[in-house]
Amino acid sequence: MSEKIETPGDEIPQNPGSVEESLEASSGGFDETAQETPWWDDPSLPWKHKPTKADLACWAWIAVVSVYGLALLPLRAILIGWSPPAAAMITGGRTSVVATGAWVFVNGGPIVVYWIVASLSLVKFSWVYWWAGKLWGTGIIDLLAGQSTRAKKRAERAVRLTNRFWLLAIFLTFLPIPFPMPIVYAAIGAAGTPLKRFLPPVIIVSLIFQAGYLALGWWIGEPAVAIVNLYAKFMWYVVAGILVSMLIGWWIRNRRNNARD
Repeated sequence: MSEKIETPGDEIPQNPGSVEESLEASSGGFDETAQETPWWDDPSLPWKHKPTKADLACWAWIAVVSVYGLALLPLRAILIGWSPPAAAMITGGRTSVVATGAWVFVNGGPIVVYWIVASLSLVKFSWVYWWAGKLWGTGIIDLLAGQSTRAKKRAERAVRLTNRFWLLAIFLTFLPIPFPMPIVYAAIGAAGTPLKRFLPPVIIVSLIFQAGYLALGWWIGEPAVAIVNLYAKFMWYVVAGILVSMLIGWWIRNRRNNARD
């Protein structure tokens, strides 16, 4: 009597679909939508949780500040050539404030008004970075520091100094040196410093520096006005050069990003 030898082929189930069903049941199913990462859980964003209304509002303000800064790059050149006092009050930039001091020396004008408005204009967005630091701590600091090793080391030095001497750090942000103002202000917010303690020193230091730049322009006087008038004749060439450089920079960055991808 011969025995029947079973082979693997003999064990194939009658219903092929049952294999897929059993695998799906053991793995909990293959629901792709359940495995998708939510949009806010992105390492390039500063928060580590589902954003609240405050998170979204602060992020929107950071976007406004960025767009405003880009728009002012060509507009600064136009404003200085058109009216140094207007440029100083809108931008708060050092060059425009010096030019305003010289302008007032030659043409007169309410220099105290120019001084106060230019001082406030220079620090008008400081609270945004303080708020970002208060909300996200090191998350926004890492984001602002950038990707380069050199920039990260500079940011780390700024944070260490800010944590020890935050008033000195505020003062240093107004000097023409590579000391990152947004990171300093974010570090102050992350340290828990109240806004009512943060803003007064910022405004006072701004008033001091802007007074110095106005005095410098007043001291230079007519030669500075002559330079501004000469510049006004060629300002459109300067604006065109700025726009071209911005487009070239955008093209280079876009090409580098595509090469990485």
